Amino acid sequence: MRYSLSILFALLFCSFSYAQFTISGHIYDQSDREVLPGATLYLPDLETGTATNVYGFYSLTINQPSLRISVSYLGYQQIDTLINLNDNKTIDFYLKEQVGQLGEVEVSATRIELQEQVNSTKMSTVSLTPQEITFIPTLAGEADLIKVAQLLPGVTSGNEGTTGMFVRGGTDDQNLVVLDDAVVYNLGHLFGFFSVFNSDAIKDVEVVKGGFSPDFGGRLSSVMDVRMNDGSLNRFNARGGIGLLTSRLTIDGPVLKDRMSFMLAARRTYIDRVFSLVGAELPYYFYDYNAKLNYKISNNDRIYFSSYFGNDVLAFDETSEESEGNEDLNFGFKLGNFTSTLRWNHIYQNQKLFSNVTLHQTRFKYDIRGDFIDNSLLIRSQIQDVGIKADWQYFKSPENKFIFGTQTVTHFFRPNVISTSGDISDFVENREGNLIQNTEWAVYGGNERDLSKELKVNFGLRYSLTFAEGKVYTGPEPRIAARYKFDDENSIKASYSLMRQYMHRVSSSSIALPTDLWYPVTENVKPQRAHQYALGYTRIFPKNQLSFTVETYYKSLKRLIEYREGASLILNDNFERELISGDGEAFGIEFLLRKKYGSFTGWMSYSLSKTSRNFNELNNGNTYPAKFDRRHVATLVTMTELNDRVSFSAVWTFQSGAWFTPQTGQFLMPNASLTEIELIPIYGDRNSTQLTATHRLDINFILKPRGSRRFGGEWHIGAYNFYNRAAPFRVDIRSNGVTQEYVQQGLFGFIPSIAYNFNFSSK
Repeated sequence: MRYSLSILFALLFCSFSYAQFTISGHIYDQSDREVLPGATLYLPDLETGTATNVYGFYSLTINQPSLRISVSYLGYQQIDTLINLNDNKTIDFYLKEQVGQLGEVEVSATRIELQEQVNSTKMSTVSLTPQEITFIPTLAGEADLIKVAQLLPGVTSGNEGTTGMFVRGGTDDQNLVVLDDAVVYNLGHLFGFFSVFNSDAIKDVEVVKGGFSPDFGGRLSSVMDVRMNDGSLNRFNARGGIGLLTSRLTIDGPVLKDRMSFMLAARRTYIDRVFSLVGAELPYYFYDYNAKLNYKISNNDRIYFSSYFGNDVLAFDETSEESEGNEDLNFGFKLGNFTSTLRWNHIYQNQKLFSNVTLHQTRFKYDIRGDFIDNSLLIRSQIQDVGIKADWQYFKSPENKFIFGTQTVTHFFRPNVISTSGDISDFVENREGNLIQNTEWAVYGGNERDLSKELKVNFGLRYSLTFAEGKVYTGPEPRIAARYKFDDENSIKASYSLMRQYMHRVSSSSIALPTDLWYPVTENVKPQRAHQYALGYTRIFPKNQLSFTVETYYKSLKRLIEYREGASLILNDNFERELISGDGEAFGIEFLLRKKYGSFTGWMSYSLSKTSRNFNELNNGNTYPAKFDRRHVATLVTMTELNDRVSFSAVWTFQSGAWFTPQTGQFLMPNASLTEIELIPIYGDRNSTQLTATHRLDINFILKPRGSRRFGGEWHIGAYNFYNRAAPFRVDIRSNGVTQEYVQQGLFGFIPSIAYNFNFSSK
């Protein structure tokens, strides 16, 4: 009887179960054959769907042999088609770009894209497109990825015009910025006023402030994932621009048609030449290069190689005419980034499993050189990474997806290499600096699952460790995110993340000068740790092509690193003696109303937040505001196509002032010989005084002359700080002998800009 029932149940299961069919493939740009990451596939009959990963790959497992499918991507024409399946099948889709710069997209395509924001468990995440990066006005008319990211809610800048990013109460070194999976340590050119990213070489950018995926770690506050263009597989393209301070050129095209492509991008500033034309001298310039190869071995295998190289160079060379050359003064520095990445994508036979194996290398170093009166001095600092990362994605069904993988990276730190010659050798000894090596390792996994039509959860766990000299640090990093959907237009989301950071940057300046040093955890300097909780609400308005989000968060930061007041960082091998440890806290609420579609796009955002620090050895152990705690931050960004040939963009920002420690008085003290009286300053509580709140308007007009089908160009005419309200950059103390007063010095007033961008295609 038992065996009969077993056979009966087996027959019933077989009779009523459905055959499953898997379709997979890539979604491409029809013109260039470049993959489109984040493109959406929607099955209206099943009310479900998926999106392509960062390599443009998708996989769908369904139980119907025939159904309708809609494929869409921002700025491209939607595809609606009927597919018939007899077995598993590979289907690639090719989307045609919309006519126009900002793109008039169909209402149905817009609705699908917007609904993905409601359906996804992702929160605290914003994607940026190359069009937004190019059109938004920035300093000197140079399109700048970092400056655009600073306009997002929860992200604030340091000093005006710089590339510093302070995300939800974190510090600038707590942001993980990767370029094709390779870490970028220094984000700025020109002392941080320009970023290292050439906008023409970038395909897409994602900024994550919370709800982190388990495949990213090593930093506390944010992840910026930047991807380079792959290069066209079937036509040659050239694009570039000529501005007041920089020029750039990018070319790409097929090496083997439909199989192998390349991309090369170069950029250089001519600030040194501009100053020489007006009779001034500033012997400074920067340059950078991007390169990428993309080889399609087969339908299931691809290889990518990408690289970035950039340098900042400053070189003063002064010779006294009366000294016959023996009183020469030469001074300068060279600061450079280098990254390289080799990746292999593989799709397994069942079409559900996708893998990506990455080898990556990063090097950041600076050299400070000086030659004077038969003496020479060289100070060098360097960090180099070599690592490997292996990821797998398993698309079991549209409602059930898995990721898992492992990664390891070895860091080589060599701070403060000193080389001297001449009389200065009697005071400064030659030394190679201490070579410090540590290795980070992590293993991780995650599962995104629809528990019901309304409830979706994303569980993740990352287990990380690092091998430091005399110590092994290890610990779990749980990640969880959940979405509850009320209907197709409303959902609430919640997330929790625990992050660990095994290295930090020691800086004695608010500007990115070549004296900042990266330093690992040691036996005495423990890893930093952050718990972040977030709760949000998402609402879309399909008719108006709008999305609205509000998020509140709380972040607890442990074992933060600061340096003692008056610490010496240069020519010092014993950093641990200068470092102290403390805690931090940040909480706030962020509002974002965004329109990504149509001829009028942009966003409005407002953040209300508070960030504090507590170090036992600072401020008498009392809690104090973080320097870049900006209580109120508001942003308005708009991009409008006035007609086929004229577009306009504008950015208005407002933010509370940064904090500083005031000097409240002075007292008189005789020196040791009792022959002179010295004035000793008296300071108030740490960061107890705030600079004036600032606001600024930047504008940009884009004029497109009539061009041919193959060649096009556009003029960018704009202004930074249009109404000439300079933001406070520093505080000076002025005294008339009786009283003292603070004077806030601005940095940038009204700065006009003009640039010409062009593009060419072989067909």
